[in-house]
Order: sequence, then C-alpha cells, then structure tokens
Amino acid sequence: MFKRLHIALLVSMAICGIGSAAQAQQQLCPGQNNMTRPTNLACEIADASGAAGVQGSLLSHLPSAIASQFGQLPLSTAISGSGLTLNRSLGVFTASEDSLGTIFTQRAETMGKGKFLVAFSYQHFGFGSIDGISLKDLQTTQQVPNSSAYIHSNNDISLSVDQYTVMAGFGLSSRVDLALVLPISRVGLDTTSRQTYYEQGASPTPIPTNVEPGSASKIGDFAVNLKANLIKGEKTSFAVGTEVRFRTGDAANFLGSGAYGFKPYIVISRHGRLTPNINIAYQWNGNSILANGQNLPHSLLYSGGVDYRVTRKFTLVAEFVGQQVRNGWRVGLVQSQIPSGAGTATVQLASVNPYQARYYMDNLGGGFKANVTKNLFVNASVLFKLDEAGLRSNVIPLVGASYRF
Repeated sequence: MFKRLHIALLVSMAICGIGSAAQAQQQLCPGQNNMTRPTNLACEIADASGAAGVQGSLLSHLPSAIASQFGQLPLSTAISGSGLTLNRSLGVFTASEDSLGTIFTQRAETMGKGKFLVAFSYQHFGFGSIDGISLKDLQTTQQVPNSSAYIHSNNDISLSVDQYTVMAGFGLSSRVDLALVLPISRVGLDTTSRQTYYEQGASPTPIPTNVEPGSASKIGDFAVNLKANLIKGEKTSFAVGTEVRFRTGDAANFLGSGAYGFKPYIVISRHGRLTPNINIAYQWNGNSILANGQNLPHSLLYSGGVDYRVTRKFTLVAEFVGQQVRNGWRVGLVQSQIPSGAGTATVQLASVNPYQARYYMDNLGGGFKANVTKNLFVNASVLFKLDEAGLRSNVIPLVGASYRF
C-alpha cells in the first residue's frame, strides 16, 4: 500500500512540475492591444474598458485580485468527522461516535492507520461585487494618451465559477493523514463595455458597445495536505498540518492562481455531542502571471465551526470562515472633472481607483452531514458573506459526498 502511495505521489509531483513549467513560459496577454480580441479571460477583464490597453486600463489589477481569491476559495474538508477518539475506559482509540464533523473547517482527529477515503463536492460561486462595488457597474474614466480627450466606460462584468473538487485521503498512521485535492472548474465570464468619448469643444460621442463573452473549463491547482495529530485526548485534540499548492491550473483563464502556495495550520477541537473546533493558518503565495510576475498577497486564515449530533447518522453544522488579506489590490470610487462640450464646460464622472491595502473577508454558514450507509456520507452547506471587502459572492452553496474504506 505504501509503495503504491509513494509512486502515486511521485507521479503527481511530476505532473505538477510539468504544468508549472509550461505555465512559467506563458505570457498573460501576448500581442494584445485595443484592436484585437482578448486571448484569454484574464485579458478580457483587464481590457474591458478598452481605453488604454491592458497595462494602462484601470481594470488591469482585477486579475490579481481575482487570482488571490481563487487560490483561497473555501473547500469542504471531507476527512473531518471520519476519525478516531480515545476511549479512556478501554484504553484504545475507537471510531468517533460524537458527530459526523464539520464541512469547511477541519477537526483535529485523523482517519486511522490504513484507512482510505474518497470525496467529491460541487460549489457554485456567482461573484457580484468587489469591495462593495457592483461588477455590473464598474466605471472607468481615462485620458487618451497624448491627447486632452477622455473615454468614460460603464463596464458590466458577469463572473461565475462552478467548481468540482475530487479528494483522496489516506491514514499514514494512527496520527497522520495525507490528502490529495484536485479542483476542476468551469469559469464563465461576460464583459460588456459601454463607452463615451469626451473632448473639449465637441459633444460627447458614444462608442460602439464592446461585448466579450467567454468561458473555460479545466483542472485547477493541485494541492497536497498533510495533517498530524499531536494531542488526542478524551475531550480535546490538537493537530498541526501543512498544505502545498501547485500551479497546475490555467491561470490566464482563472482556472488557477498561477502561484505556488504554502499553508501551515493548526487545529484545536473538542469531543462530545456538541463539538467545536478552531482552525488558524497562514497562506504564503509565490509569483503569478496574474500579478505581473509579482507575488500574490499572503493571507491569515481563521475559521471555526461547531457541529451538533442530532442522531448518530445526522449532524447539523454551523461555521465561520474568514481571512485577512495582506497588501492586496482593492478598488474604490473617485469623481473626476473632465472637459465636455464647447467652451470651458466640464462634467463629473465616477471612476474606479485601484490601490493596495489590508482587508478582511468573512463568511458565515450552516449545513448538515448525513451517514447514508455504513461508509457513505453526504453533506450540504451554504455560506453567506458578512462584509464587502474583496471579490465576493453573496451566497456559496455546496453539496458533496464521501466514502470511507
């Protein structure tokens, strides 16, 4: 078993390396200019205003903000609730009967030596705003290079992600678990840009509407997760772990972050019919083509959950999932006075203004887990946003299933 697992890991690492090397050679927007159709989804957003090319557009920082969030989309942790607890009266570890576990937050328990689990989940993200500004009304006002003229754009961006995640977990020992996670995503993106040309001495002139629909489907960023239980008491458990993310996805089409990731974490959990737990992690990110070759922002991740055993086969779950993004790209609205019409007439127009800052993204949700048969579990959950910072989806539904061998 261990030999087969070792071979599988080596093959996985080789695939990750090949995918990463290919992406390293990829340019985000090769040959792109205002007169050509976007070569990928990231360029479609960056040039949505169509005013000054990809690098000059006020929306050119959006791909970096999107990549930062796509690298940290909340995923179900199917291993939670599939572990062992210490039975003091017997002096041995037995299968946990407390509850079926949480969905987005991990418990400190492990699966058990030689135990194997496979899981599948589906999530839908319908992104509607960034920093409290509707993606349906992202306005930009930019001066035409080497001119006194301006172009004002009303940009309507529709962005959604359907994410299918496959996970395999294996108990290396009674206290150590290994999990392999592979997301498969379909990204849908439609951008519509309605533009108006302003110049002193001339009436505002509408520019033909620019519409760019697109979609992409492929595997995302493969991740390896290793968790070790250090304290496995009768009531309290403590675990440490780390997750390594490989840039195997097509970042230029938002099917991955475009950056290597390293995330150490700790887990504290309690046993009982009501089982709370706390997860704290720190996400380091490498450089990404979506950030012009710079590092994606790092994040402090914090989450907590509580699950209540209604019956032996049915558990209710409530969870809080949050993160603090360090020095990430944000957008705010500013007002600009630009020339319009004859004489000295001016008009005031709104425009997004990109800047970098620290911000928080918090979500609260609830759901359930059910034990359908002896080894088959199903779960469903919904997360709701608690604040407006960052790229946000109002509601994140999830359904999933796992099977333990």
